[in-house]
Amino acid sequence: MILMKRGLSSLQRGAALLTSLLILLVLSLLAVASMQNVSLQERMVSAVRDGQIALEAAEFAAREAELVLDNNTVTLGNFGVQTGLYEKATAPNIYADATWAPGSGSASIAATGFPTSELAVAPRYLIEHVGQVTNEEQINDMAVGNYGGAGAAGPPEGFRIVAWSSGRTGQTRRIIEVYYGKGS
Repeated sequence: MILMKRGLSSLQRGAALLTSLLILLVLSLLAVASMQNVSLQERMVSAVRDGQIALEAAEFAAREAELVLDNNTVTLGNFGVQTGLYEKATAPNIYADATWAPGSGSASIAATGFPTSELAVAPRYLIEHVGQVTNEEQINDMAVGNYGGAGAAGPPEGFRIVAWSSGRTGQTRRIIEVYYGKGS
């Protein structure tokens, strides 16, 4: 009788060990799945932040291009002659990497003033002169500076500004397009 109790007790201990191992296995699988989920969420948050930084830098570059036009830093004679300044329908493909590549052969202009430690590459822009804007609806659609309406010397000049920026990693890119008008 004593032997049976010991044998039964061993079986109970074996069953408890097996049950404990199964529970430990299930908990380990849950922990691994949870870690993978957290890792995925971390990558998604990083990508969103990277995209926001790239968009902010592209907006900065577009604003810098507007200031270049506002401050009369360039004249209409510079278009088609200087890098980054194009006549109507002569701008390069804005989706080509070569358009935004840094360096002396680039088809775009590097924006200055944005903290480059936040980006893989400094933001860039190009400006295309699209001609005089004569339609009143087009004038209202553009941000026209120095235009007094009917009393102005002539219709405003229209410009297409395209700004590009990378994110921190260089994997994210944002391109924005702004139409801008300047009265004479």
